[in-house]
Amino acid sequence: MPTQESITSALIIILSFFLIANIGAFIFEKYFKKWIQQSKSKLEEIIIPKIRPKLIQLLVFVGIRFAINELGLTGWIPNLINSIIVVIVTYLTMITAGLFIEGWTLHIDKKNKSHLAHSILPMFKSIANVLIFIGGLIWILREWNIDVSPFLASLGIAGVIVGFAIQDSLKNIFGGISLILDGTFKVKEKIELDSGDIGVIEDISIRSTKIKTINNELITIPNGKLADMKIKNFSKPVSTIRMIIDFGVAYGTDIDKLRKIVEKMLNEEKGIIKDPTETLIVNELGDSSINCQIRFWAENHTVAIDKKAEIIEKLYNTLNKENIEIPFPTRTLYLKK
Repeated sequence: MPTQESITSALIIILSFFLIANIGAFIFEKYFKKWIQQSKSKLEEIIIPKIRPKLIQLLVFVGIRFAINELGLTGWIPNLINSIIVVIVTYLTMITAGLFIEGWTLHIDKKNKSHLAHSILPMFKSIANVLIFIGGLIWILREWNIDVSPFLASLGIAGVIVGFAIQDSLKNIFGGISLILDGTFKVKEKIELDSGDIGVIEDISIRSTKIKTINNELITIPNGKLADMKIKNFSKPVSTIRMIIDFGVAYGTDIDKLRKIVEKMLNEEKGIIKDPTETLIVNELGDSSINCQIRFWAENHTVAIDKKAEIIEKLYNTLNKENIEIPFPTRTLYLKK
């Protein structure tokens, strides 16, 4: 039987925890509410009406549990109080996990200029809530000395069956997640696939990615397949890109004269970034020609393609005007007498 002294100690413990809970709530209201409002987020709408009352209840029930220990009570009463504490902790964990997931998805979507992370937000929240609920349920069952091994075995078998059933869908979902986490590309960035297709990212969804090609065609690729591809991103690490034009001139051509002609031609070209150290490169003495390269930089891939076409045409006209021969492959035959 509890003594008068233990009963008094138990009441003091409960009262102390009740006071601590309310003092903590007062401090929270006074010092943190203003900061949450300044952050312009939805934390005020979620934390204050939902989390604050549950934190007070949690501290009160923790105080009751300590009081029960002080009274020396056993049996179903401690188990009931422990179960209530677990329920409150489970609820708070769900709310906190939801906040972290939502904040993470908003950050990822803002960074990548997409809505992929936000579109899978409900799924992430559901998975997190189910896992947290199962963890809380197992904790409560163990408090009541109930064997959870058959439950865990059944849950594992069900998980394997569901996993096989939605294997392709899961591959696409996690493929999209991996693309987002790796920062492979963003919406409106130009990429080239290992298939040779070049286009601009139009949309990144939960299942697939849409790419608008340079021929104004829309390609839809499952994220699982896209995650396994080799992708060239023309916007990273910077959008500037170097273009190379290969051409050949006849043997006997004055290279110094040719370099001056090319430099003058590039100086008159607008919209390119010329590299003074690599304007004209002689890279091979071929069978029929001296093979050269013109190298220049452009602000982005779209500008580079247009400028490359313009410079090739201008180069041909300039070489003709300067009487510099552009040879074609020839073969000399020696006939044995």
